Amino acid sequence: MIYSIMSIAAVIFAAMFILTLALLHFLKPEFDPKWRMISEYEIGKHGTLMQGAFFAWAASVLFMMVVAWRFIGSAGGIIGWVWFLIIVLALVGAGIFKTNAITDNSTGRDNTIHTLCESIVILTFPIASTLVANALLRSPFWEPYTLVVFNFTLLNWLGMIGFFASIIWSRRKDPSAGRVGPKVLLGWPNRIMVVIYNVWVIVLAVCVIQMMK
Repeated sequence: MIYSIMSIAAVIFAAMFILTLALLHFLKPEFDPKWRMISEYEIGKHGTLMQGAFFAWAASVLFMMVVAWRFIGSAGGIIGWVWFLIIVLALVGAGIFKTNAITDNSTGRDNTIHTLCESIVILTFPIASTLVANALLRSPFWEPYTLVVFNFTLLNWLGMIGFFASIIWSRRKDPSAGRVGPKVLLGWPNRIMVVIYNVWVIVLAVCVIQMMK
């Protein structure tokens, strides 16, 4: 029963992140989603909504990892599980420490910490999810969900690759695009990537809810 409750909580918090992110597109239209990062929604009015979204994402991962611990038995799975706790801390850090605008090149403690936290999540979520998914699928309880878990774990990698590919493509298309800016079209790939990461959590949680019936 407790695993079902925590799985439902993971679904709710991940859905809260996705819905809040969608809402912010209407509340803060000044941040063009074609080239602005989601973290920039922390800046200015309604910024606390984006901060809360990061906290919700952290909560969803934490609840899911507490549930997943029951099924993890391999060394690789334990490494992935522990790394997800680091990702949870990184998401909390991303919510506490606000980023600068992508066009602001000034340095500062908050922006530096946020950038570090952001990098941990973006770069390592697919790695941690692969380690955990591989461990889960070793359990007979997860055998009926092998294909769905494999596919959505693969999507994590495609989401991350697509994000960085959009940056490379934009710069090759227009060498004058610079490091970031209106010509570097990383905005939508950034949004798609983080939504995929949250959907992975939802999928795992739903699998647990199903097997606990």
